[in-house]
Amino acid sequence: MNRMQTLMLIAALSAINWTGCSQDSGPALGQVDGVVTLDGKPLPDAMVSFYPAEGGRSAHGTTDGTGKYQLRFTAFKEGAMVGQHTVKIEVGVQTGEVALTPAQKARKLPEIYNKNSELSAEVNRGSNTLDFALKSK
Repeated sequence: MNRMQTLMLIAALSAINWTGCSQDSGPALGQVDGVVTLDGKPLPDAMVSFYPAEGGRSAHGTTDGTGKYQLRFTAFKEGAMVGQHTVKIEVGVQTGEVALTPAQKARKLPEIYNKNSELSAEVNRGSNTLDFALKSK
């Protein structure tokens, strides 16, 4: 093989490798956002997690001051895997670099929303708006 053929082969293999690592590879995802409320009021600083019923990578998001969340599948991809999910919503979980206050750490939701979650959701391709109206008791 001459030098030119070797360079062409390296370039072709590099192009194949680069396209195989694109953000479009992986499982089918649906974009997911929504609002979480507790007793009719927005629930800020809550971790919202979607766990696929069929197994696979979970997706997570954190609610803002108005209770809105948006799921992320990875650092580079938004959304969650298409299909049925168990949903868990937790408070008192550190989600960023700012340390929680003792009052934030002590805040808890009923276990039916997290540890023993009774929440579920279906994620479809495209855009999904999934709201959760929680009750404290």
